[in-house]
Amino acid sequence: MCTGRPGWLTVSLRVGKYKKTHKNIMINLMDILEVDTKKQIVRVEPLVTMGQVTALLTSIGWTLPVLPELDDLTVGGLIMGTGIESSSHKYGLFQHICTAYELVLADGSFVRCTPSENSDLF
Repeated sequence: MCTGRPGWLTVSLRVGKYKKTHKNIMINLMDILEVDTKKQIVRVEPLVTMGQVTALLTSIGWTLPVLPELDDLTVGGLIMGTGIESSSHKYGLFQHICTAYELVLADGSFVRCTPSENSDLF
């Protein structure tokens, strides 16, 4: 199985040949779910782009402490790709500013991961 997202929606110039031989799963999780101004947390789905996050946050006078250069990079891609597109001497890589992840595991179970809850997955 692999994501059914077409190649033209990715940042990479590489054409994933594996997509022709694997079962493609469409995952349209590309929404900003919540901005909690009191906790200073933005809750997003994995395919939200940095352009979406930046546009929303600048409209309320905010920004991220680690802001990747390319608007088309996704939150999920930055986390899984270790956020090497941008880093901060103070805050580290993109995944270091994330406070929690919600994951669907291979067995289909749903888990929430934080430094104190399912920390081995965090």
